[in-house]
Amino acid sequence: MAGRPTEAAVVIDLDHDDDLAFELQMQEAIDLSSSSSKGHDDEPVYKIYIKGLVGHETVMNIRMSFAGIGVAICDSTSDTNCVSKFRKSFLLEAGGGRRKTEEIVELNAFLEGLNAAVNLGFKKVHVFTDTESVYHYVTGKARPTNKKIVTLVDQLMNLIQRNFACCGPFLVTQNNIKFAYKLAQDAISSEASKWAESDSGVTLVEQCTICLEYLYSDQMFSVNKCLHRYCFSCMGKHVEAKLFQGKLPECPHEKCMSKLELQSCKTFLKPELCNIMSSRLKETSIPPEEKVYCPFSNCSALMSKTEVQERTATSSTAAQGTGMIKCINCNRLFCIKCKVPWHYNITCSAYMKSFLFKSSNEAKLKSLATKNRWRQCIKCNNMVELAKGCYHIYCRCGYEFCYTCGAEWINKKATCRCLLWDERNIIYSQKRPRR
Repeated sequence: MAGRPTEAAVVIDLDHDDDLAFELQMQEAIDLSSSSSKGHDDEPVYKIYIKGLVGHETVMNIRMSFAGIGVAICDSTSDTNCVSKFRKSFLLEAGGGRRKTEEIVELNAFLEGLNAAVNLGFKKVHVFTDTESVYHYVTGKARPTNKKIVTLVDQLMNLIQRNFACCGPFLVTQNNIKFAYKLAQDAISSEASKWAESDSGVTLVEQCTICLEYLYSDQMFSVNKCLHRYCFSCMGKHVEAKLFQGKLPECPHEKCMSKLELQSCKTFLKPELCNIMSSRLKETSIPPEEKVYCPFSNCSALMSKTEVQERTATSSTAAQGTGMIKCINCNRLFCIKCKVPWHYNITCSAYMKSFLFKSSNEAKLKSLATKNRWRQCIKCNNMVELAKGCYHIYCRCGYEFCYTCGAEWINKKATCRCLLWDERNIIYSQKRPRR
């Protein structure tokens, strides 16, 4: 965010391990949707049966590969009482690896099912799949390595967090999803028939390798630096998911590190997402220890210490050496040391002891941090809370320290003798059997 976080939002979970971070993200989306279901207790739970199939058909003596998606949504009273069912199909490009392609098609079926539930206004759903790898991706038990699959999983998590009060994935046998399986098979047959009957099928030759749909060239987005191309819809969902994770989006292509440019993203992003991306770009351009936020709640502009000190020095000689600086956005004065509106005719040390400071938001935050045993990074002053995992904290500024005592970690090794973890904080990949 461009503005300064409030007391409730200032705490950030910092991941000490990439695999653990992925597992937490997946589990958080499911836990969040389940924990917020209290306000929707009277709503029924709908069942979504999904299947993404890859099939091969001979069309005009040419062997072609097709994808078929089947989705059946049933109410809680009966598995045969479908409130919505549909199928979708498209041509697949040659190559790409059979397993990876099957996983991409199944994840697209998952997305289609959830989007259909959103359009119908359903808030509580159970999703049934027979693809073990996809089930493990969605529940966080396994981490995908393919960048396109990571993009699809990100989209799923974002969709679950923002639209559902309860969303639970379930791994079942093929027989349990026979409605969706039949729809996917029919979709493949129908697609093959259309290509056999079409004389102009070559007009839709450009395929988005995320959603696997064939589109006209003017419906595709080209990343400026690497020229990889994806459809506007997939790029919009990819960028949105990354921004809400607090990250800057990169090209979704496997092993491509090209950064997306704000100006080019404006062609498919909503204005509010453009503003968020602009804020993310500014945040990443300023080192964490250089960041300063305006303390006025109706401004909260982000600045760098160097930038704001230079501007204040040119506009007021009285500010030199006092800690008084001027916000570059609202032009109001505040104290860079106390992080509060400027305290006239009183020193910083006197102000910190005064009633004015004790009643300020900054003092309330420090009191809340002490009560909840939050820790503050000594390098960038970022406040952190350990939610799960070990006591080795890797701050977003790159500084590593012990959550228990604050001692620095050097070369991935502790410089203190504190315990590395509390067993209650450890995440288990599988639930313990009940005794």
